[in-house]
Amino acid sequence: MPCRRLIDLDSVSHDEINMWLSFADELEKGWWDVRRSLEGKILCPVFSQESSRTYINAVSSFLQMGGRILPLSYAGTRFGSKWHEPVQDFACLINACCDQVICRSDDMQMVRDFAAHVRVPFINAGNGKGVGSEHPMQALVDLYTLRQYFGSSRLRILMMGGAHIRSTRSQIKLFLRYGHDLTVMTPPSRVDNFDIEEIIESRCQILSSGHEGDWSGFDVIYHNGIDEDPDAVAPCTYHLTRRILHQRRFSGKVMHSLPRKGEMASCVDSSDFNAYFQQMKNSKWVFQSIFWHQHHGGEERRNPVKRRDKQDTEKWSLMIH
Repeated sequence: MPCRRLIDLDSVSHDEINMWLSFADELEKGWWDVRRSLEGKILCPVFSQESSRTYINAVSSFLQMGGRILPLSYAGTRFGSKWHEPVQDFACLINACCDQVICRSDDMQMVRDFAAHVRVPFINAGNGKGVGSEHPMQALVDLYTLRQYFGSSRLRILMMGGAHIRSTRSQIKLFLRYGHDLTVMTPPSRVDNFDIEEIIESRCQILSSGHEGDWSGFDVIYHNGIDEDPDAVAPCTYHLTRRILHQRRFSGKVMHSLPRKGEMASCVDSSDFNAYFQQMKNSKWVFQSIFWHQHHGGEERRNPVKRRDKQDTEKWSLMIH
């Protein structure tokens, strides 16, 4: 059965994750045409917390697949206002009127409770921080980006920033599952994060010396910022500039889930280190793959149409009616 409720990646098999990412790669290469695959479907984005990349990529991807968007204002609903409508009542309404939900909240448990009552395909777009929080889509986009640059190679990755951040939590677990070697540089957490802290202590190397030392052994530096709090300021030992990267003899790729708050200097943007803009572009293909599999994953891909790629090589594309 396809995964119709994506809350985290812990219970998703390697086979299913590989299938999602392989299809995303084929979509990016133009092998399949899914522009009508969600015709008549309505996406309800339930975002009680601000979002740039996740919201825009999700909504635009759904529209490009022929779907429509319910223009919901979370604070304007009785679920998201001072009325505090019961989650099961709001979910019943969504089940009757929509075909897909993507949800983000700073309340970790709200997203999980909401997902438990929703009967249509559901994506967790980020829920809270610390224990129980996840951002599965960000981790999938990151794994897809790593494969673009490095193929199936086993990588040495330096994870910088708050380990309690939902993106970091999902990334650490997924990267370890795929055999990558992680070194973690993180400040003390201000929230309960015992499960990830145990994983870091038992399965990762720990770096606490800031910018002292040689980074030439790392293939990737992944920075997630220090905290979900927009007023949090990263200590100078967590700042990355081109000069620092060169001084530390780093020659790999730098990734960041964004937004950044000064920890990543703009001078890195125009360098060969920069992989974070490519991450943003990749989100479209991963979202489209997840949407397709949540709605059509149990179906055989049908009505193949021959197309030619830029090298004039015949490929198979999919048109779903």
